[in-house]
Amino acid sequence: MSAEDRFERVLEGLSRAALSDIGWESVAALIQDTIGANGHSLTYAGVGPGGEPRIHLARFFVGPQRRQDHERTYFRDYFPRDEAIPRLNGLRDGELAFKSDLYTDHEKKTSVAYNEFRCANNTQDGLFMGLDGLDGGGIVLSFGNSTERTGWGHDQIRTIRRLAPHLRQFARVRRAMDDAGALGASLSELLESRRLGIVQLDRRGHIREANDRARGILLKCDGLRDRGGVLTARPRGEHAELQRLLARALPRTGGQGSGGSMKVTRREAAGPLVLEVHPARETGANRRAWQLGALVLLVDPSARPRVDPELAAAVLGLTPAESLVAVGLATGQTVAGIAHAQDVAESTVRTHLKRIYRKQRIRKQTELVRRVLSLDGLRRRFR
Repeated sequence: MSAEDRFERVLEGLSRAALSDIGWESVAALIQDTIGANGHSLTYAGVGPGGEPRIHLARFFVGPQRRQDHERTYFRDYFPRDEAIPRLNGLRDGELAFKSDLYTDHEKKTSVAYNEFRCANNTQDGLFMGLDGLDGGGIVLSFGNSTERTGWGHDQIRTIRRLAPHLRQFARVRRAMDDAGALGASLSELLESRRLGIVQLDRRGHIREANDRARGILLKCDGLRDRGGVLTARPRGEHAELQRLLARALPRTGGQGSGGSMKVTRREAAGPLVLEVHPARETGANRRAWQLGALVLLVDPSARPRVDPELAAAVLGLTPAESLVAVGLATGQTVAGIAHAQDVAESTVRTHLKRIYRKQRIRKQTELVRRVLSLDGLRRRFR
């Protein structure tokens, strides 16, 4: 398989894995093979209400394996005292840095994070890249040591730079899906989402279906609208940008498209609407033009859910600790992020989660998230 074929397969895998966990491990192995690294990680972090870091997404991989033990160990034992973290925050969008350059000569001798975690896992000669996320959040791509004997080469660096915008979009789409409690949902279930506007486009770029939330946004014609089955934006410059995004997601050649993000100005709302354009395909579908070609996720940052844990505890019959876990998951935090924020082990969070499932008589996280998010409207009604 040629390098270009591997790259295209990575893009196809990221497109599928952005909507669910299915296929992430196989695409992770392909990323490492394509780049020539012994491992990699992707972390999406924001800033909590008190200024503390809030982990939305964190996955560490070595070969085809997700190393949850590395994730637990790093965030529990090393993250709070890793000297590289404030320097990572200073990286410009898309800036690539050698890990060793983010530690002083003295720190390379004394740093616990560098000497115990990075050296033990053969990542001390790896690379970091910082990417902008949403709402002041940031995405950190971390690559382990190069598998080439001579170290990092020009072609490897070029591949990382080519792949970076696709990994950024992958992380942003996953966060939007997580925030809406829609990760892993089927196409029909996505159309039932009340937290996320979903517009399905066919392979010609025409609107095929939209859920109730998206229809409400389009009917207001405040920045984004449906004109004869075509998604349009105002002002003119934003419309041109939207059409460029759609053209990349729906290439005329029929090949693998690429996603992208933009903001649409609104006059009546508090802030802009965020659009995440994501190429998508139906499994086993034939090539008729009206079948699914892309999803457009309509994200309103000003409408992110804020559920009171006390209300969740009272309505769902949960303990205070269980309620914090349920609300954390429903508002976009990961198990690792909740454990870090509450200063407890991930195993404790997972134990609470199992108890919540038993009490609610459910089996899936998506079901729990939907129940918790429904309380956001209940809180507003009873104020």
